[in-house]
Amino acid sequence: MLAVGHPQRTMTTNFLEQLPEHIREIAKQVNVVTPEEILTTPRVQFLDTRSKSLHSLVRICTPDDVRVLKDAAAKWLAETPMSADSLFKPLANVRWSRITFGCPSLDRCTGGGVVTRGITEICGASGVGKTQLLLQLAVCVQLPLHLGGLAKGVAFICTEDAFPSRRMLEISKVFEARYPKENLNFLANVFVEQQFEVKPLLECVSNRLPQLMQQHAIGLIIIDSVAAIFRLFTDYDERTRDMRRLANDLLTYADKYNCAVICINQMTSSSASRDDKPMQDIPCLGLQWAHLGRTRLIVSKVPKQHRLGDQLITVRKLEIMYSPETPNNVAEFLVTSEGVVDIPLPPLEPTHAHKKQRLQF
Repeated sequence: MLAVGHPQRTMTTNFLEQLPEHIREIAKQVNVVTPEEILTTPRVQFLDTRSKSLHSLVRICTPDDVRVLKDAAAKWLAETPMSADSLFKPLANVRWSRITFGCPSLDRCTGGGVVTRGITEICGASGVGKTQLLLQLAVCVQLPLHLGGLAKGVAFICTEDAFPSRRMLEISKVFEARYPKENLNFLANVFVEQQFEVKPLLECVSNRLPQLMQQHAIGLIIIDSVAAIFRLFTDYDERTRDMRRLANDLLTYADKYNCAVICINQMTSSSASRDDKPMQDIPCLGLQWAHLGRTRLIVSKVPKQHRLGDQLITVRKLEIMYSPETPNNVAEFLVTSEGVVDIPLPPLEPTHAHKKQRLQF
């Protein structure tokens, strides 16, 4: 009689074998070895060493290691044929898909990019670079999975200014040159809508947006911005109802189509405290809107500049205010003609030995 191995055990073994050795040992030490378990286990469990031996391999686990492990699990599940009973189970890899920022420092800060669950809110004052981030994400979502994208398009809804098509063209040209083998027409997969009032916006999101998503593969929905639509309301009960209606529709599409949702919010000055402390900038729309989002990111300018060629460029900062799976973190970046990029590292100064050797010649 032929011995038949357990299919789940075989699949787990094959999955572990294709991982780098140190990544495989991290999974074994935490006793989280199946792709489904890896995707649904919080990052902190891999990084937490309080209950482990001082010499445990888990101690050397880094956030980048966790990202590699989760990305490998998501790719494995996406490429593995499904059994009949798995059709009735929720897909773990769907809950953990992410869209890269196309900027390594921002990806490290956010654990791999913007997650395809819930609403991600990006807040910031005027001119800090929020729209630049959106345009780059609109390009990155079209990249294939192995490059950090979803191989899908983007629905871009503008509520303040006209869509910056010229800047979008510049960034798309940069990414075409960066990934020439992909042969992607980035502009063809960006669907733009402009709505400047609440009722037309809600009508667009409730009726027209689902039609677009049924006809095209949409991996990212952007609203730039929610503050421009809702901040001038005087009837706060009506505003709360409309914000909930908007959020409910967006959350439905995120779950149904495995797409990311990003809403831009503006900043406003808070009232002075009783202790006469200086006024601070806080996101608009108060707790009524804050409770509807899943992740909040704050973008601001840093009081320093970086010289790039013959230009002095202001440094920007992205800060995670709250997120269910990512701890509070900060990353700095630049907005250049090439898009959103890392701050270049300063050149290494020659050591004393190198200086002495150079003098001998």
